[in-house]
Amino acid sequence: MPGGSNETSGPRQIKSVHRAAEILETIKQLNGGTLTEITDAVDLTKGTVHTYLRTLYECGYLMEEDGVYRLSLRLITIGEHVRNETNLYMAGHGEVDELAERTGEYAHLVAEERGREVTLYESRGEYAIATDYHLRMRETPQYLHDSAAGKAILANFDADQRDAIIADQDLQPQTEKTITDEAELREALAEIRENGYALNDEEEIRGMRAVGAPIRAPDGTVLGAVSVTAPTSRLKGDRFRSEVPEIVMETANLIEVNLETAQFDG
Repeated sequence: MPGGSNETSGPRQIKSVHRAAEILETIKQLNGGTLTEITDAVDLTKGTVHTYLRTLYECGYLMEEDGVYRLSLRLITIGEHVRNETNLYMAGHGEVDELAERTGEYAHLVAEERGREVTLYESRGEYAIATDYHLRMRETPQYLHDSAAGKAILANFDADQRDAIIADQDLQPQTEKTITDEAELREALAEIRENGYALNDEEEIRGMRAVGAPIRAPDGTVLGAVSVTAPTSRLKGDRFRSEVPEIVMETANLIEVNLETAQFDG
């Protein structure tokens, strides 16, 4: 992680905050760790790491049991607050429940932050599968170029924002079907803008397909996307190419209407 003050090429930054954030992220990746395990993963002395751990513990962000440090449940309450203050979530989570019920599959409401896809909400339909996979995807921001929701967002950003994100994505492959060529991706994004929806044909995980559509704020700004994910055995043919895309675009439109008409606090 970046650290320290940088007075010549960027704004001043507080090195200790970077270190604390790095330690929290390390504990997340370790799924809990001892002082030694955490120290081995960061470029700090054991004494320094111990000071950070005790400070984070006293602040309520860590728990410790038998020498193992874990992220505190307090972080859940912070996350819930952030989500509940997000207009897209307030306008969209009910519609996503309806989408999951209507399709019988997993439905997702996602937003973009710092060029990554973040799941705000998901709903599990009657026939939905791969629960562990969806849980993992919720825990870490994802790239935009290999998912239906991500491509729907990326395609509808303005050209400068789209170019900046593509330059930063590195187009890493998740499967053999992931688009990793920039020219091919741009061609696909142009088609998405024309169609109004995006398809993910086993580009993120083998055996799974998805359909996504962008969600716009009343001023036209792209806020996020809604999507449906299902196994290839159920999401194929006309259901993949036309039926589900129509349902997903309808859901996106309903969320946009909710955003237009609802009154949110703040």
